[in-house]
Amino acid sequence: MPQYQNLTEYELLHLASEIDQLTDEARLALESELSRRKLSASEVTAYKRQFAYDEAAENLRRARPQSSPIHGLGKKFFGRANRRSDPSGLFELYESTLWFYVLWFPVYPIATYTVRRNVERWLGSTLTSNETALERHSRNWEMILWAWVKAFGVVLAIRLVFLLRFRWHLS
Repeated sequence: MPQYQNLTEYELLHLASEIDQLTDEARLALESELSRRKLSASEVTAYKRQFAYDEAAENLRRARPQSSPIHGLGKKFFGRANRRSDPSGLFELYESTLWFYVLWFPVYPIATYTVRRNVERWLGSTLTSNETALERHSRNWEMILWAWVKAFGVVLAIRLVFLLRFRWHLS
């Protein structure tokens, strides 16, 4: 009981949100302290909801592509599937895979997300910006395979250009 008296209100609410993991004695002591401080079940529920929301927002924040101090290294979305536009034309939604990339080539697929991207129009051109991950899905292996095939194709094309250029200089 004295242990719960020293806790802050948020610590008590967090503990109450996980009350099913406590022993019977700890549960009784916690309920006693909650009633002494006049904290209701609705406040515990509101805390649980806010905690889950904050945790989900933190997970999505970690999913955002980040620029790296090392140029050509970081996280980026590659590939698009199930593309759909908002009827207002202000944004579009699609599935995309977040990749760890090196020298602008996808190396490791982190996860697949539903992504929202803002669409702006300027002088008849469509500009896009602000990719935001909305929901995480299991990896889309077809999209991942295509990204690797395209990356390999680019590497092969660069290699052929250098080979042809070198042969041209020898002639």
